Amino acid sequence: MRGTSRAATLVAPGRLEIREYPIPDVGRTGALLAIELGGVCGTDVKYYRGRIELPLPVVLGHEILGRVAAVGPEAATTHGVREGDRVILKGSRGCGHCGACLRGGPRFCPQRTGYGGLTTSADPPHLLGGFADYLYVTPDALLLPVSEALSAEAAVVIASVMANGFQWAVRQGGATIGSYVVIQGPGQQGLACTFAARQAGAARIVVTGLGRDLPRLQLAREWGADRVVNIDDEDIVDVVREETGGELADVVVDVSGSPQAVNASVECLRPQGTLVLAGLTGSTTTTPMLLDRLVWKELRVQGAFTADSDAIVATLRLVEATGFPVEDMVSHTFPLEDTARCIEAIEGLHGPLPTKAVIRP
Repeated sequence: MRGTSRAATLVAPGRLEIREYPIPDVGRTGALLAIELGGVCGTDVKYYRGRIELPLPVVLGHEILGRVAAVGPEAATTHGVREGDRVILKGSRGCGHCGACLRGGPRFCPQRTGYGGLTTSADPPHLLGGFADYLYVTPDALLLPVSEALSAEAAVVIASVMANGFQWAVRQGGATIGSYVVIQGPGQQGLACTFAARQAGAARIVVTGLGRDLPRLQLAREWGADRVVNIDDEDIVDVVREETGGELADVVVDVSGSPQAVNASVECLRPQGTLVLAGLTGSTTTTPMLLDRLVWKELRVQGAFTADSDAIVATLRLVEATGFPVEDMVSHTFPLEDTARCIEAIEGLHGPLPTKAVIRP
């Protein structure tokens, strides 16, 4: 397949260009996706503003839905796909041989391709991000076929949003039948955690946000929150104490990226509760904390990166089986040439905050 592909390329903090790259030959081990939709998240904002160090230039976009446009014979066997298949992509298969892969954590494989940020576009095959017309699939990527019945907006949020909710709230947080759960942050990841905690049988779910988050908080109610809290007007610790009859929360998942929220999360937890930290504050941000509070309450603090492959499969099955309208979180769609404006909209620079924004090439 010949020709070129447009790709939204970050060349410096705050500077994004739509560049043309040659479409690579897939050979025997590669594949090529025609991008249907790319999801945009808060991490893309941090990439764009230089708060996370990247090997610039990079093609952004790590939430990827596409259709197999070309596939080499070995790649077809590796990924179990053929031309025309509709798939979601996650760069987490790993090499299969390093310590991280052998311990069951291929998402930490030092050799894995970092789609949408961690692998430079300076060198061939260039097209390693989802904000593009086409994307090159390496052998270490994970491709999962998705039903034609799923809307594009639903399919694109499965791997890097909905599966994270299951991984963070249920698998790492331990939310289960009867749990009291607090979710700090009502954005896309907070909504995913709300859905996962409700599906797991949590007894009470409290979701927090700011005054500007009121539409997101309303959606959190629709997705399973028993109480939503505008922290501009209410004290979260008082609310959690009220909602739990004074027992406080079993699990708090912080997806806000706010140092202030992290400290409040500690106060919301009962002794021996679990704090899941999944919100990025920036690679140079220091968060002051009274560590003695963790000691005296015997709290478990769990960092959370991204979903395992089996979490993605489980979440895909659940969404397909329940028909839950996860696409309702998608509030804004932008064309590829407006990628920078889309990211700035998520910052709140262009009107009301999107709950979830996507790029359609």
